[in-house]
Amino acid sequence: MEKERILIVDDEANVRDMVSKVVNLIGHEAVTAGSGQEALEILKNEPFTIMITDIRMPEMDGFELMRAVRDHFPNTYIICMTAHGGSYTYTDVVNVGATDYITKPFTIDEMRAKLNRVIHEKNLFFDLTQKSKELEQANAELKRLDHLKSTFISSVSHELRTPLTVIKEFISLILEGHAGSLSEDQREYLGIANKNIIRLTNLIETLLDFSRIESGKGLKLRFEPTRLMGIVEDAVMTFSQQGEEKGITLENRLDPDIPLVLVDRNRMVEVFINLIGNGIKFTPPGGKIIIDSKGLTEKRDYLKIVVSDTGVGILPEDLPKIFDRFYQGERTQTGVVTGTGLGLSITKEIIEGHGGTIYAESKFGSGASFIFTLPVFGIETIYQLLLNPMLEEAEKDKVPFSMIRIEFWDQRTKRESVLSHDSWEGVMYALQKMVRSMDIVVPFQNSVVYIFSFNDKRSMKEIAERIQVKLTQGNYVSKGTDVQFKIFTYPKDAHTREDFLKGCRSFLKEI
Repeated sequence: MEKERILIVDDEANVRDMVSKVVNLIGHEAVTAGSGQEALEILKNEPFTIMITDIRMPEMDGFELMRAVRDHFPNTYIICMTAHGGSYTYTDVVNVGATDYITKPFTIDEMRAKLNRVIHEKNLFFDLTQKSKELEQANAELKRLDHLKSTFISSVSHELRTPLTVIKEFISLILEGHAGSLSEDQREYLGIANKNIIRLTNLIETLLDFSRIESGKGLKLRFEPTRLMGIVEDAVMTFSQQGEEKGITLENRLDPDIPLVLVDRNRMVEVFINLIGNGIKFTPPGGKIIIDSKGLTEKRDYLKIVVSDTGVGILPEDLPKIFDRFYQGERTQTGVVTGTGLGLSITKEIIEGHGGTIYAESKFGSGASFIFTLPVFGIETIYQLLLNPMLEEAEKDKVPFSMIRIEFWDQRTKRESVLSHDSWEGVMYALQKMVRSMDIVVPFQNSVVYIFSFNDKRSMKEIAERIQVKLTQGNYVSKGTDVQFKIFTYPKDAHTREDFLKGCRSFLKEI
């Protein structure tokens, strides 16, 4: 047993001596003080782990002493001595700062039991404190290693992407016949190489996404009104050959007339590729993968989508974990799990970045379904995903915020003009080149463009005039088409956040 230094405080000398002898008999070192003031002086100069004090003492009683010890020597454990029949309770002394109390007169065994209990509590607390420090140090080291891991993944992925892109382009040129005719075997071998380069490129993009999420940067999303049908068709096309080889049918049951969604198109293609690819991996030959809609949510601002397969299903214990990073359940028929375990995790990040939710349903052996929600293009989702977050950022950084509406008018009819597909593509290309990466460009139905920017009114007016000149003089719009703009800024035009958000509604058309 480790020897403890114990301070005994009592104004009666015979009590001090008696308690001191008991402490020494138990095997600890005792030091005595005849008053509270003397005890505080001793504590200032010498370290003690435990103090045993009487309550009734002149000048400074035990309660005052305990409060002072708690304030200045918080690591000292205190045992109170109270007279038999005294009016003090355990709660009274503990509330002041005591660890325990003992009633006089007491036996050696009683004092030994009290001291042993307090010493045990002290040692336990010390051990827990040490363990906590060790855990904090281990956690700091894990964070450091995790940061190194993320930095390494990001650096290596960036370094690999450039040469892979070059290799992919040259193989494509060879396959297209730019280096001369190919034999069937050469074409087959190059085709296999090309597929694996695409696979490796997708893996690198996944790792880069993971690195951005891990670093806290999140995924940069560029929202635009989009027809979901085209997104799904692009994703399905990616797997058409693979599905054919495995004998798996890919069914797109979406209604072509479902509402426009406000999404990052490229990221949503990635979502469907991840979910369809996941289904193909776990669906046996002859099975199906179906993409369908479950209609709108209750508030009619989000569209419910389901991607289901007729594969092996998901074990009940795996369902809560399937969106965890690097998690791979035992869902294959062969028992061999392939992939990084990041696809569903990044899919969840993308869906949640759109303000949606995603979850899975499955009965093991009967396929799986992934149900998620996507924002319908409308005023409310523009507010939720664009206006409110950007305005909060502007207020936080104390910078101005502007909204601009660009319209195209037919000079002859004096009505809004709807641009052709080619003209619209050119206009969007020019606009993206003229705004900063932090600004958001939202096109609508080939006729109106909304830009949200961290600029003041004067700067925004200059930008709008440059856009006007660029689009008209650069032949991006046909002759006879005017480019007009309106600007609304905070805090120049609207002095409060509420007034600005209210005013924005008059700028946004009923979408």
